[in-house]
Amino acid sequence: MINHVYPAAEFEAGVQTWAQGLAEAPTRAIGLIKRAFNRALTSTLAEALEYEAHLQDVAGATADHREGVSAFLEKRPPRYRGE
Repeated sequence: MINHVYPAAEFEAGVQTWAQGLAEAPTRAIGLIKRAFNRALTSTLAEALEYEAHLQDVAGATADHREGVSAFLEKRPPRYRGE
């Protein structure tokens, strides 16, 4: 998947910024997204949507979700721990 195209002179800096954003993201959520993508490759649309809804429930029960909501309400950067 491609989500951004960088001019050659900006490529390294752009990739570093993107990678840093992933490194700071909630790792459990990233893992769940990867599961959804992998399952969708061999599922019908209805099956993929049902599985995604299930994963939303899983994600919503994590400590990282609670941290993300708290950080948003407190207007501060989140401190995800992978839980």
